[in-house]
Amino acid sequence: MSIILIEVDGLLQRFKDLIKKTSENLESNIVLAIDVDEKDPQVLLEKCVEIIDAVSPHICGVKFGRPLILKLSLNNQIRDLIRLAHEKKLVTIMDAKINDVAHTNLNITTQYFDAGFDAIIASPFVGWDGGLDTVFQEATKRNKGVILLVHMSHKGASQGYGRIVIDPDSTKKIPQFIIFAKNALAWKADGVVVGATHPNNLTMVKQIVGENVPIFAPGVIAQGASPKDAVKAGADYLIVGRGIFSSSEPEKSAQKIKDEVNSTIKKLAKSDFEYS
Repeated sequence: MSIILIEVDGLLQRFKDLIKKTSENLESNIVLAIDVDEKDPQVLLEKCVEIIDAVSPHICGVKFGRPLILKLSLNNQIRDLIRLAHEKKLVTIMDAKINDVAHTNLNITTQYFDAGFDAIIASPFVGWDGGLDTVFQEATKRNKGVILLVHMSHKGASQGYGRIVIDPDSTKKIPQFIIFAKNALAWKADGVVVGATHPNNLTMVKQIVGENVPIFAPGVIAQGASPKDAVKAGADYLIVGRGIFSSSEPEKSAQKIKDEVNSTIKKLAKSDFEYS
């Protein structure tokens, strides 16, 4: 199977700029993964509202997962949560992991963007032609964003994302996620997801995408990665779920993580300044 890197001119700068501005205004690079689980949909909705309300001063965005979408109606309760997040000046991301053929991907993307999401997460495994081309085109038309899933955070992720493939440019053997990082750069994605639990991989991706494509890093706290180490490895935004909403005091937990990250960023900036 050949892997093709496609240059796509002029696509997708908008969401990347939006979340950067939001992060700067709120002095936070934390994205809350609102993966709350409750059997009763009404209780679930109320809990999500309570958590977003409480932690909004300490985050810059909210990421929604498919389990929450399945429990709550996309055309009703989910839209209410999106509106709440937007009222708090937060960006919203749909973790759809889009991974199908083009017309199906377009249908999925359209429904999520119609609901009000600012960006959507997609899987680069399906490629560009007849795969994600329609997703990027729809996002561009609507001034929305596409974030590519480059490497997940769970232990078994390396079995897929870390498998060794042939680089179509150099013909050298490299990990699959490196190809995905190159695709994100070539396709001008608004971000990439790389697990903070794989700091070496995170750093490798940062070396490829630089400041052109921001890195969103899940796996912090609950999966064992520290916020400080994730930032040092190259993460631009941290995706944190259970480490915040499972806490007995979500607001204090969110603030603690935010403060730790901001302190680390300042120390890194000072170190870079002194070195230069």
